[in-house]
Amino acid sequence: MSTGKAFEYATAMSFYIHVNHQGGQVQIVNDIYFQNVKSSFDALGVNDKNNLMSAAMSAALEVFNLEKNLQDMTNNLIIRIAPDSYGEIGDVRDVILTKDDWEIGISCKHNHQALKHQRLSNRIDFGNEWAGYPVSQNYWQNVQPIFQMLQTYRNGGVNWRDLPNYGISKEQDVYIPLLNTFLNEFNQLDEEHSDLATRFMEYLAGRKDFYKFVMDRNHRVVTIYCYNLHGDLGIGGAVPFVPLPTNFISKSWKVNINGSQSTNTLIIEMNHNWTVGLRLHSAASLVETSLKFDSQPIQIPNSLLTIQIPY
Repeated sequence: MSTGKAFEYATAMSFYIHVNHQGGQVQIVNDIYFQNVKSSFDALGVNDKNNLMSAAMSAALEVFNLEKNLQDMTNNLIIRIAPDSYGEIGDVRDVILTKDDWEIGISCKHNHQALKHQRLSNRIDFGNEWAGYPVSQNYWQNVQPIFQMLQTYRNGGVNWRDLPNYGISKEQDVYIPLLNTFLNEFNQLDEEHSDLATRFMEYLAGRKDFYKFVMDRNHRVVTIYCYNLHGDLGIGGAVPFVPLPTNFISKSWKVNINGSQSTNTLIIEMNHNWTVGLRLHSAASLVETSLKFDSQPIQIPNSLLTIQIPY
């Protein structure tokens, strides 16, 4: 059961309910992806369902105010849930709204603001996946021994917390060497490809424009972030354009509050006020042969319209 998936259902239903109440034409694509999020919603208690619907409806009504195409009730609105595989190609939208040749999407986040959770592994070519530029053989040669070691402990059913019993430090023997190799390769790709910053941020933030709904249940506030990176939102000027970065300012290790260097987080600073943190981690207790980046926005452009709505 995923509250995030349930929030996707609540968002899709909020658009459906509002258009229906206004007498407009609307339909939901009732496929396996919709059934998946519906199951997550149905598994919740009444209070949780009401909270999600209240937050989603508040945000959906605000998007209606920004989008003239949604206000036009004469054309049929089709609502569908995006498959998770979209995220792998840089399309972060969860709920997609379509009218004829017009389309917008919503990214739904419950109690977190992460951009993406992309992975590193012995098979994932991050350069090609993120930007269309393959990594070098040197990168593969440097990461393979680390992942081969992880595979050995994975096969033995070893937990991360037990690695010190085998003389292995998760930070010193896995995170730091992996991130050093990643950073060296990232810098090399940057030297070879002048548009890497643009492609990198587009992959993280979204190759398709979208509204991000971030529900904060503790404060009963839903925040809408309007990622109008290509000028497709609020046609007519209701939503400001947000420029993607064109170059990197710095790529470095995070410095902790006490002045020490982080063992798992990189800070990527770009022009146009884009800064993101890449924290390498594993959420599993058992040793894994791939690791996740928790990609968090640290700074976003001032032109990115942000709307907070109590619900």
